[in-house]
Amino acid sequence: MAAKNQEKSRDFLNTAMDRWRSCDTAESVQRQEGEKDLRFLNLEQWDPQDERDREDRPTLVIDQIGEPFRQLIGRQKAAKPSIQAVPVDSGADVDTAEVYQGLIRHIENKGHAKVARDEAFKAAVAVGFGYYRIVTDYENEGDETAPMDSLFDQSIKYQPIENPMAVFRDPACPLHEPEKCRFVFIVEDVPKSDFEERYPDAISTNEDAFQSTGLELPEWYPENSVRIADYFYVETTKGPEVALIRTPNNQEFTVPADQIPEGVEIVQRRHLYFRSVKLAKISGAEILEGNPSKTAGRDWPGMFIPVVPIWGESLVVDGKRTLRGIVRAARDPQRMYNYQNSELVYELALSPKSKVLAPVEAIEGLEDMWKEAARMPFPALLTKAFDAEGRALPAPSVAQFTDPNKIQALVVAINQHKSDLRTTTGWYDATDPNRRGADQSGRAIMARKEAQAEGNTNYHENFGEALLYEGMILLDLIPKIYTRPGRVIRLAGLEDDTQSTMATMGAPYQGEKGIERIYQWGAGRYDVAISIGASYTTRRQEAAAWQLDLMKVLPPEMAAAMAPIAVKNIDGPGNQEISKRLNQTLPPELQGDKEQPPIPPEVQQQLQQADELIQQMTARVQELDKMIQMDEVKAQKDLARTRESDQTKERVARIQAEAEITRTRMELIKEIMKIDAAGGTAMAQEETKRLLKLADLEVAVDTAMGQAMTAPPAPPMGQAGMMPPEGPPGMGGPPGPPMAPEGPPMGPEGPPMGPPPGPPIL
Repeated sequence: MAAKNQEKSRDFLNTAMDRWRSCDTAESVQRQEGEKDLRFLNLEQWDPQDERDREDRPTLVIDQIGEPFRQLIGRQKAAKPSIQAVPVDSGADVDTAEVYQGLIRHIENKGHAKVARDEAFKAAVAVGFGYYRIVTDYENEGDETAPMDSLFDQSIKYQPIENPMAVFRDPACPLHEPEKCRFVFIVEDVPKSDFEERYPDAISTNEDAFQSTGLELPEWYPENSVRIADYFYVETTKGPEVALIRTPNNQEFTVPADQIPEGVEIVQRRHLYFRSVKLAKISGAEILEGNPSKTAGRDWPGMFIPVVPIWGESLVVDGKRTLRGIVRAARDPQRMYNYQNSELVYELALSPKSKVLAPVEAIEGLEDMWKEAARMPFPALLTKAFDAEGRALPAPSVAQFTDPNKIQALVVAINQHKSDLRTTTGWYDATDPNRRGADQSGRAIMARKEAQAEGNTNYHENFGEALLYEGMILLDLIPKIYTRPGRVIRLAGLEDDTQSTMATMGAPYQGEKGIERIYQWGAGRYDVAISIGASYTTRRQEAAAWQLDLMKVLPPEMAAAMAPIAVKNIDGPGNQEISKRLNQTLPPELQGDKEQPPIPPEVQQQLQQADELIQQMTARVQELDKMIQMDEVKAQKDLARTRESDQTKERVARIQAEAEITRTRMELIKEIMKIDAAGGTAMAQEETKRLLKLADLEVAVDTAMGQAMTAPPAPPMGQAGMMPPEGPPGMGGPPGPPMAPEGPPMGPEGPPMGPPPGPPIL
C-alpha cells in the first residue's frame, strides 16, 4: 500500500510540475516585461549599463509615470462597487436573494475585500495582471469563550496577493472566462529555517530533491529558501448518460438513458460531467498538505478556483497573448525625459565655471589669488603686463564652454518628452504651464478630465468582470459555509455595515408581502449583477445638486416633500438631524423614512378571518340576489293572473317595490362589506330577516289568489258572521278597514282597498 501511495504521489507531482512549467514558459516574456514595469514605478528607470557609462555625469530620475498611475488607482479606490444577487429561475425568490445580498456585503466589509481588490487592481494597472483570492477560516479561532456548537463555524474572507508574479495560471484558459480555468499555482519563497520548522520531515535542499525525484529543481530550492505553492486544480468526473425524448404529442422530457420508454423519439443523448476543485500545498519534491494519504489534494468546498484575476490591457500578437499596464508604453518617453534633464543639468552646471585663459608668466606669483577668484570677491585680479624679458603679455580672456543653442535644444526636447508621457499615459494635467490660456473655463477642464477617464475605461471594465467572477464564487460558497441551524449571521446594510440586521439560520422571519419564511439556503439558482460607479460620497453630492435644482421648479408642496431627501444628501454638520426634522413636518403618508410598525400576529389572524367572512357573505349575497330575481319573476306571473283584483295589484306592486329596494340594498351591502366586514355581517343578518318577511308575504299572496279564484262572492259587510278577521294588513289577512254597506262597487277604477303603502324600510 505504501509503495502504491508513493507512486500515486509521484504521478501527481509530475503532473503538477508539468503544468507549472507550461505556465512558466508561456509567461516568461510577460513576466520579464512586468518586472521592468515594476522597477520603473520603483524609480529604477536607468539601464544599469547606461548608468555606468555616464561615470560622473548626473543620472536624474524625474518620475512622470507615478502621477497618472496614482490617479487611476485613486479613481478605483473612490468607486463604490456592488455585487448583487438576482434570482434567475422559478426555484429562487427575492427574499433569499436579499439575504445573499446582505451577507455578501458583510463578507466584503469584514473580510477586507477593499484591500484585496485594490492590490490586484494596482498590479493590473502596473504590469497588466493582478490577482486576489478568497479563503475560508474558522470564525472563532482562539476564542476561549466561544460556544461549543460554533467551534466549526467558518467564514469567508479575502486575501490580497501583493506580488502578481507569484501566481501561475492556466495559460490555455480564455482571458474573460475565469470559470474555465483548470489550475492555478500561488507560490511563496519561504526561508529555509521557517520551512524546516513548519515541515520538519520535508525535503529542504535541491540535492535531496534530486535524489528523491531525479529532477533538478533550482527554481523550487533557491539558496537559503524553499518554494512552496498552493496548487488549485479542477477534477472532472464522468457521470451517467441522459437522453432528451419527444413523445407522440410533441412533449419533451429528459430521462436517464437506461430508462427510455418505448414509442418515443430520442432527440439527443449526452453524458453528465461533474466538476470539483482540489487544493494541495506542494514543494518541488513532495505533497506537504493534501488528502489523508498525501496522494492528491483535499476537497475545496466550491466548484470554482477561488483566485480572482484582474486584467490590464490585452493584445494577441502572433498568437501570443500580451498583457500590459499603463507603464509599458511610457517607459521610453520617461527614459528620454530623464536623459535630457540630466544633460541639461550637466550643461548648466558647467556655465558658472567659465575658464580664464592667461599666459603663465602673467599670473606668476599670483596663483593663490587666481585659485580663490571663483569664491572670493577680490576688487581686482592682478596680472603681469610684461614678462621677464620686457615683452608685453596678452591680457587674460574668458573661455565660454556652454553652448546656448544646446541648452535651448535640451529644453525643447524635455517639453516634447513630457508631452509624449501625457499621451502614452492619458493623463491630463491642468497645472501644466504649457496649457496656460488653453483651458480658460472650468467646463473645458472637466471635459479634459472626462476624456482622460474614458481613455482608461478598459481598466475599470476589467475590474467589473473580476467582480462578476468573485460574485459567482461567493454565491457558490455561501450555502456550503454558512449552514449550521441556529447560527447567527449579519446582513449588512446598503451603505455600510452599521445599518445591518441579524438573522438566525433556520429561524422564521417576515419576507416579502408579510409572508413568513425561514432563513435557509433552499433550491433555486441565483445570478450576479455588478455596478461600479462613483464613490458613495460623490453620488450623494451629485444627487443633492440635481435635487436642489429640481426643487426650484416644482410646486411648493412637491418641493417640501423632496426637502428631507435633498438635505440628507448634502455634506455638512447636522444634515441628518435637519433632514429628520423636516421629514417629521410632512404628512404621514409622505414620510418616506418613517418605518411602518410590524403587524401583530393576532391582527393578521383577524384580518384573515375578516377576508374569509367577506368571501362567505359575498357568496350569500349572490345567492339572495338570485332568490330576489326568482321572486320578482313569480310576482310578475301572479300579477298577470290577478289583474281583476285591486288588492292583489296593490300587493304585487308592493312586492315589486320591496324587490327593487332589496336589490339596491344588496348593492349597498356589497360596497359596505369591502370596507367593514363586521358591518357587512350585521347588515346581512338584517337582510336575512327581511327576506324571511318577504317570504311570508309571498305565502300570503298565494293564499289570497287561491281564495279569490275559488271562493263565492263576499256578502254585504253588515250581515252576521261576515266580519273580516283581525290582523295587520299584509300579514296573512285581507288588508284595509271594514267596508261600508252602501259603499260604491269595488272595481278597477275604485280606490285601493287598504292603507297606502308606507315608506321603504332601510
